[in-house]
Amino acid sequence: MKAFSISIPRSFKDYVDLAIVRASYLYPNLNLEYSQDSGESIVVSSENPFDFESFKKDFLNILYRERIYSETLSIRKTLYRIQ
Repeated sequence: MKAFSISIPRSFKDYVDLAIVRASYLYPNLNLEYSQDSGESIVVSSENPFDFESFKKDFLNILYRERIYSETLSIRKTLYRIQ
């Protein structure tokens, strides 16, 4: 089994769990583990070969989108109430 890790910036740690849920759905053959005790990284492993660099790019994009969604939720709620 090959394992790789993706470093997570501290400013994104609140959104990691949500990103893992979405990534697990999109990549069901990968095992994703995150433990704040072991540092700020996600360990990605799989029995089958996969393109780690492509996954890393996709995961960081998912993580970024989760942060934007969470941080703009109150603005969107306010806008929709104005109607």
